[in-house]
Amino acid sequence: MARRQVVLWDIDHTLVETRGVGRELSAQAFRAVTGQEMLRQATVDGITEAVIFRETAKLHGLETDRADFERFAAALADAHVAAAAELRARGRALAGAEAVLDRLATAPGIIQTVVTGNVRRVAEIKLGTFGLDRHIAWDLGAYGEDADERADLVRTALRRAAAHLGIPLTSRDAVVVGDTSADVRAGRSAGVPVIAVATGRTSETDLRAAGAAYVVPDLTDHEQLAHMVASLSANDAT
Repeated sequence: MARRQVVLWDIDHTLVETRGVGRELSAQAFRAVTGQEMLRQATVDGITEAVIFRETAKLHGLETDRADFERFAAALADAHVAAAAELRARGRALAGAEAVLDRLATAPGIIQTVVTGNVRRVAEIKLGTFGLDRHIAWDLGAYGEDADERADLVRTALRRAAAHLGIPLTSRDAVVVGDTSADVRAGRSAGVPVIAVATGRTSETDLRAAGAAYVVPDLTDHEQLAHMVASLSANDAT
């Protein structure tokens, strides 16, 4: 049987940037659900949406439950739908993102999905807005509503991919691509190698220190990235 490999993409600052639109829409959804203005927001890099909402609420003296988060997630998705034109105007796909997604789509045995702190509807809107969604197997991914910890999201995506493909998959049949030390730690915790992209707020030095298998400055060299994915698969097959 031909080997299958699942590429697990992060979204924000790996494939796209919202350039402030995302925070504005989060504030809008926070106000709609809690009745309070969002004066501060919890740290967002590498954190799932459920944790960001809960910790942001605490910063405002609020205790929330799962039902509150689900209302927030729905309001956030609706806000992204309504602001799609603004997101397209102010945000952007990162350089090389479309090309590398297209390149990996031609590689035998590769299937691409996402592991993201975004809730699924927001993830779909963000990638769809910039035309980056056509190679993404959405049902195989893991999202901000699925778990609090990113390592658990990686494990969830692997389980979904194995069920979809009808074959056993191990952690060595996947690779995480992300821009934060949290992405690297999550992959390593789940036993999945990580290609780190220094397109966010984390330096190449810090990404290496976190334990990424490879670190690249950006996505512009799609052939290099394809070779990195292939080499991780080849190394683990031997």
